[in-house]
Amino acid sequence: MAAKKDPAVRRAREAARRAAAAQRIGPRPVRPARPRHLYDLKPPGIYYREWDTPEGTDEEVMNKVNDIFGPASDAALTMRFVLEYRRTYGPRVPVMAARQLDQILVRTDLATDLAQTMGVPPEEAREQLHTLHARGVLLIADDGSLWTTAPPGTGTNDHWVFVEKKADAPLETTAD
Repeated sequence: MAAKKDPAVRRAREAARRAAAAQRIGPRPVRPARPRHLYDLKPPGIYYREWDTPEGTDEEVMNKVNDIFGPASDAALTMRFVLEYRRTYGPRVPVMAARQLDQILVRTDLATDLAQTMGVPPEEAREQLHTLHARGVLLIADDGSLWTTAPPGTGTNDHWVFVEKKADAPLETTAD
């Protein structure tokens, strides 16, 4: 009857084999940590120059705005949007870009088409588009149009690449 192989000897041989292979291959390149928020990606353009960073919890921020301006004020409405965006974009919110994306979604069929394709309500499609924007897959160009993009560090590019225009800037409506 053959003697059983010692598991400790087998583990030691395997460890030596792996060490030799690692030495032949060389060190693995260290990948830089992927940015967690759109702000960290430093997107280009005028829509990404200003970032709003509300301090405190949503309730604290809204109470402060309501006390100063009133709950029915434009400031309160704007802050409700900023706090909603903060859940998607993180602590720093590109309010101009997020509002422009909302304007595009209201004035085009982009969210409706995506909702139909995905089989979800339009509001969920809107949230998905904001999530893609927050990851840098969609950006607002300086002319207000929406583009799919490749952020720096994806593939071999070291700068932002605007890939395909998804929607023109919405036209301003004028009163008759």
